[in-house]
This record gives sequence, structure tokens and C-alpha cells, in this order.
Amino acid sequence: MNWRSRRVRWLAAALVVVAVVGVGVWALTPQAKPESRPATLDEAARLAMARYTTYQNSPVRVRVQAPMAGSTVVVEGVVDYRRHHAVGSYEFVGSSEGLVAWDDRGLAVAPGKRADPLVAAGTMAPADWSPRSYTPDPLDAALRLSMLMGQDRPDNAQVLAEQGPRWLRGEVIDGKPYEVFAGPRPRSAADGGHSPLTYWIDDTGGLRRVTRKMADLGTVVIDFPGGRAGEVPVNPWQSR
Repeated sequence: MNWRSRRVRWLAAALVVVAVVGVGVWALTPQAKPESRPATLDEAARLAMARYTTYQNSPVRVRVQAPMAGSTVVVEGVVDYRRHHAVGSYEFVGSSEGLVAWDDRGLAVAPGKRADPLVAAGTMAPADWSPRSYTPDPLDAALRLSMLMGQDRPDNAQVLAEQGPRWLRGEVIDGKPYEVFAGPRPRSAADGGHSPLTYWIDDTGGLRRVTRKMADLGTVVIDFPGGRAGEVPVNPWQSR
């Protein structure tokens, strides 16, 4: 082998090493996160449709998660935004379970039962429920917030845009793309930070998820997974 052929093979090997090292450096370099920015008027218009779209789809399935007493409580239920009633089954992870009914004013629980909430609530007597007003606890805050996620008309997109919602990122849930927004917050707010509310909105203005940060108490999550939901029975409210 002459010196020219040896040089060609050496250069080829060197190029392979450089290529491999380059790939390794690229793979180890973290991808830059998108920077948040003010929502455009078009994005604000979709955000303004979110609660109206949820109302139009009512009754809707809902899944609520809230931190409670060092654990997590999960509520799987149905909300009827036309009647302002909701029922669900709750479970403290590794602890108690039962049924819960809630509305704009408060909630009622029926401990010790774990069943389809629509069927069970429809067969129980009003006296089986223990009603109370809302408290500042994360679960109460999450259930109360869930009742605010549907209304019979869209929000005013122009006014909403002036209240400072911000685009945060794109995200995929169950194979479907969503835009994630920090909620409206007047620009005159003293701390100038983001809203404690974050929304996941699809390209038609449909609401998939909303979260709320509760200072030192953690974050509550409300999911709207879609799918058909039955009618919410009135039994839990007959004694109120």
C-alpha cells in the first residue's frame, strides 16, 4: 500500500470519528425550551371560546386531582354546566373512597361507596349525603374551579387579550396537539408574574385541561377527557 492510499484511509477514519463525536455532542445538548410570549389575538379568541365549548358539550366527563394530607385525592365524575350540578367517585390514594356531589355553593359526600357515580347517586336517598360549604382545601378549590369551566357564552376575546394571557408551549395529550396558556392576568398586577391558572386549548377552542397552583399547597389538575357522559341525577340536592 502506498502512502497516498494510507493517507486517504486515515482521512476517512478521521471523518467518521468527527461525525460520531458530533452526533454525540448534539444528542447530549438539551433542546432549548420555547420562551413564553403574550398570546396573539387569534390565540386569545380560542382561549375565550374554552368555557363556552365546555358548556356546549355538557354534561362532560371530568377528572380532578388534588394534593391532600400528604397524599392525592382523585375524583372521576360528570359535570352538567346547564344545571350547575356534578357528581363523581373519589378516592384518597391508599386510603378512603366514596361519592361526592358538588355545585356552585358547596359539596356533599357519601363515604364508603365506590361505584359508577351516575348510577349510585341516582339510587341513593337524599339523607345519605352529608352537605357542607366549600373550604380553602385543595380538593374543595379544585371542585369549585371545575364549576367555573363552563358558561353559556364566549368570553370577550379583546378584553381577555388585554388581561395578559401568555402562550407557554405546545404539548400533546393522548396523541392530540394542544397550546398551553397562562391565564388572563391584568398587566397592572403587583407582582407581574403569570396567572396561577394554566389552560390546555385545542385548535377549535376546546378545553382539555386546566391547572391551578395553590401557593405552598401544590397544584390541582382538572382534566376533560371527552367521551359521552350521562345525565347527572338530582338526588343529592333534594335535601338542600
